[in-house]
Amino acid sequence: MKTTLLRNLSLGYLLLPNLIFSLGWFRMPFSVLLVAGLIFMYVQSYQREKELKTDLATRHMIEIAFISLAIIAFSGIGGFCFQAFDYWAHNSKYYTLYNQSWPVLFKENGRYACHYFGFFLVPALISKGLGELSGIALYLWASLGLFIGICWIFIFTQKSHLSLVFFLSLGGIGHLAKVLLLRAIGLNYHVPPFFTEIWPVLYQTQWAPNQLIPIIIVSCIIFNDYVYTKKPEKSFLAVISIFIWGIFPSIVFVIIFGVLILLRYYKEPKYFLKPRPMLDLFVPGLLFIPTFFFFLQGKNSVVSGFIWQFNPLNEIAFHYFFGVVVDLAVLYGIVVILNLHRSAYANAIHALFLLLIMISLVRMGKWNDWFLRGSTPVLTLLSLFILYRFSEWMRERPDWYKLKIAYPIIVCILLGLVVPVSHINRALRENVITHILFPDKVKFTPYPYNQYEDFYQMGKSVYSEQEANQFLGQKGSFYEMYLAR
Repeated sequence: MKTTLLRNLSLGYLLLPNLIFSLGWFRMPFSVLLVAGLIFMYVQSYQREKELKTDLATRHMIEIAFISLAIIAFSGIGGFCFQAFDYWAHNSKYYTLYNQSWPVLFKENGRYACHYFGFFLVPALISKGLGELSGIALYLWASLGLFIGICWIFIFTQKSHLSLVFFLSLGGIGHLAKVLLLRAIGLNYHVPPFFTEIWPVLYQTQWAPNQLIPIIIVSCIIFNDYVYTKKPEKSFLAVISIFIWGIFPSIVFVIIFGVLILLRYYKEPKYFLKPRPMLDLFVPGLLFIPTFFFFLQGKNSVVSGFIWQFNPLNEIAFHYFFGVVVDLAVLYGIVVILNLHRSAYANAIHALFLLLIMISLVRMGKWNDWFLRGSTPVLTLLSLFILYRFSEWMRERPDWYKLKIAYPIIVCILLGLVVPVSHINRALRENVITHILFPDKVKFTPYPYNQYEDFYQMGKSVYSEQEANQFLGQKGSFYEMYLAR
């Protein structure tokens, strides 16, 4: 597979739910204009490569396909293996999209649902066509997205399996250190008031694959356009397209995009007066305006503020130190070992570290989804810079693993795998097959899709009314009055 084909496939994967969303959520003629604009920008962004060079052989793609199918199965999508508690919400959203007309209108209060549906739209449309809710469609759609992301990782790292493992495990060492410390002093780990932890990619597949998968793809597109083609403005279509997949990551991606544009073109601002850069920025910006008004209708209050404004402050500081400070120190230590802090990308890397710190100081949402999801784009891009250099480092030093300076990296990989592998181990123990083979020993029942009529009722029953109200659009909003289908 060529890099250009992979980029085209990536954009197509991100934009297809946007096309469905445009048709299902906006009235004529807005929907027609949006669809035409998205197709036009995709055609404009479509890359053609004259060279016959193949970046990934067929055997590599088959291998990546199996890896993707396995990780998605272990994540809980499709109901094959153990599911984390958040699958109450994932499964209910999927059922709501299948069971109701679009845009979704909650019957209990007559309010529009205001949420990021992107991950579920294609499988939901397939399910509507089949006449039944299809877990397989959701499973294959997720696997395709992860396949695209891992293909990028293989290309950036010159097909290094170790680098892929490094990518999946980077982060979470602070959490592990915290748990070990608590056990050493005779205390049990308990859930903090809210989360301020950097979680590795493999672990996040257990909780928010609906946001993680597009984050990986968009991060790879940005990295490719910034490092390889040197034209980061071409990534703006991908940045805009991720909003319906996850709102917090999208906001962070916009900030990252602005920083990279500034770093690349601060010496030549007149470049943006040229027709093509203006097209790459202006048209996607216009296409996003209706979606902006859709999300603007969701003004229901959520818990928010700086982390030091909440209590108990001592406990919050304790979790913050291990969840953020320790992992930041580990990440920057790896950057120093690989000499990235003196590379051509040093300014971008330091900007990402600064952004991660700024994000970590704000709480938004009961469990702080702002940091849990907003930190992921930053961590993913940092990981790509690290992996890119790590792969070069290994090629420059064939016996790198014998060097003392490599020991910290090996330790980071091993420690970073502890928490994710523990969840994979649980998925291998609690799944459909083990339940069939050992029904007396293994009790496995995936969370239901259709126990509640819609995910607003699910939210009130399973979580809380305050959390459920976050899904509600405001009565009389601009979207409801002028844009809603």
